Amino acid sequence: MEECLIQEKRKQKWLIVIASAAVFMFSVDYSMVNISLPTIAVYFKATIGHVSRVPLAYLLVVTSTVLLFGKLGDIIGFKKIFIAGLVIFVTGTFLCAFAPTLNTLLALRIYQCIGEAMFSPMAIAFVTVFLPPGVRGKGLGFMTTAQGLGFCAGPVLGGFLSDHLGWHSIFFVNIPLGLATIITAIKMLPHEQTLPAEKRVDITGSVLIFISLSTLVFALNSIPAMGLKHPMIISCLATALVAFTFFLIQECRAKNPILYLSLFKNRDFAFATASAFCVIFVYMGLMFLFPFYLNIVRGIDMMHSGLFLMVPAFMVIISSPVAGLISDKFGCRLICTFGVSLTTLAFFLFSLLKPDTPLFHITPSLIIAGIAIGCFLPANNKLVMAQAPEDKQGMAAAVYKILNSTGGVFGIAILPMVLMRKVLEQAAIAHIDRSMLRYYPDILIMGFDAAFKFGMFVCLAGLLFTVLARDKKEDRPLQEG
Repeated sequence: MEECLIQEKRKQKWLIVIASAAVFMFSVDYSMVNISLPTIAVYFKATIGHVSRVPLAYLLVVTSTVLLFGKLGDIIGFKKIFIAGLVIFVTGTFLCAFAPTLNTLLALRIYQCIGEAMFSPMAIAFVTVFLPPGVRGKGLGFMTTAQGLGFCAGPVLGGFLSDHLGWHSIFFVNIPLGLATIITAIKMLPHEQTLPAEKRVDITGSVLIFISLSTLVFALNSIPAMGLKHPMIISCLATALVAFTFFLIQECRAKNPILYLSLFKNRDFAFATASAFCVIFVYMGLMFLFPFYLNIVRGIDMMHSGLFLMVPAFMVIISSPVAGLISDKFGCRLICTFGVSLTTLAFFLFSLLKPDTPLFHITPSLIIAGIAIGCFLPANNKLVMAQAPEDKQGMAAAVYKILNSTGGVFGIAILPMVLMRKVLEQAAIAHIDRSMLRYYPDILIMGFDAAFKFGMFVCLAGLLFTVLARDKKEDRPLQEG
């Protein structure tokens, strides 16, 4: 696809701006909706359990459909899928603001998330297909910065709007930006793309992967509430396993599969994606657990806990562009290894926390965690996409998106399980009732210690995968002069 590369710097900048705007929109939308769930629950007179279906629907839809849209991007063009996804996302956002019932909001949210599943992998593919090798890391770095900005600004903006203007107002934030992005994308994004002659889609494979991923995500999300031994959890996990097995068989037989399993025969692609899963696993698990440490063990209110969690988000914003530039100059493997090493160090420091650890000792650990994820993500993203064939970039971007979603879901499900198992074990030894555990910080901290040590083990696995994933020679920076 050398003929598709954009050499004009102005057009390169516009492509990065468009891709970053798309990433910012879905990250700020997701975080604004999540922070507004209590207000939405009060408005509709619904329980937290019912309103929790809103973020769950997001995870189910995006994770289970993104591979299909990645494939469609490869066979009919990234630009068409990207713009169609933006249109669906913006119209869905507008309609969500006027939802008369919670079920209507849920249905419209599903419609909106289909749009996000369409445009988000295309944004990655644009950067890796149309930008020269020496600019791709920069583009992915700015995209990671935009994502960090969205997740940082979303809770603050969503909380303010929900409190002062009502939850409906949060859905108006993205409409002007979305319309501007659509218009700019139509004018500025390239049309040129090498498309395959075969344009059929593997429908059977699409259905099987949808069933497998949606039941898996539902089960993992429900484990904290239901427990691992609940019949519903066991049924969903069994369904996910059976459906995924049939999916693998189907993809081996299909003439035009939705996922070319040969991608994973490339050891560097396989190792790079495995390291991404590990890092997202531990980072999302950390972001889920740490507020509980601050609130339950340290007695810090949620507002001030939120300020602590803004520290890693700001570090992601600062470090991502720098990491992208470094990966363009020196390759991805070096900066990825640095990022995972820092993640491992951060979890080691978190495992040393005590109920009376000074707060100024906690902040450096959060700073290290933020720098780690900011360094790792853009370089790893570039490394994954570089290992995929040129005509499979949409599919590779979708695989990366799935890894981000499922890795996060696994982290949020498994690290709290490790924590609770240790806490309940210690409570049983000390004959302490479960309802009284919050008054025993020494026992609670044992659970956090176990969870953080488990996270450190996952980090070490990610570090091994990162070291094994080599840079692609063809993706080295272009020499000037």
